[in-house]
Amino acid sequence: MISRSHALALLSLCDGNEIWSVEYCRAQRVPESWIGELADAFESGFDSDIDTIYFAEKPVNHYEGILAVDLAMKLAAVLGVSTTRFLGASRDRDAIVREIRESLEEG
Repeated sequence: MISRSHALALLSLCDGNEIWSVEYCRAQRVPESWIGELADAFESGFDSDIDTIYFAEKPVNHYEGILAVDLAMKLAAVLGVSTTRFLGASRDRDAIVREIRESLEEG
């Protein structure tokens, strides 16, 4: 389980485009069960910069971790924010995270 204050702190660290490494997730105290559920291996696409994954400012072929937007969606559920309205529309990842934060601010 995760406290509301810790969930809000994690959400404040999320942007929509990052991939959090498993080690970073553990350092931020993301619950181990969430890491097991959300972690995946991602593969870079080198056709455009937006599809390329960088680690230490260098492009990498593969990277294991959790998409920050997926973590934000999980945090939203814990914080009582309905995420169904975010899933139907074609929004970019940053917009989804921003809308989750705005929903919490509205209250």
